[in-house]
Amino acid sequence: MFVAWLIVISTFLICLYATVIIINGLKEKEQQELAELHTQLHIAINNTEIMKQAI
Repeated sequence: MFVAWLIVISTFLICLYATVIIINGLKEKEQQELAELHTQLHIAINNTEIMKQAI
């Protein structure tokens, strides 16, 4: 019975660890995508200002 409980607890901990790793990876990817969108927004704003000055 002890071995069964040990297997259950270790399986739970492994699943919990995997979940934390996956969530951290998703957060990192999301931050990277937000940084790219932020850069694209600044480029679009600069292009708009340049076009306004040209007119």
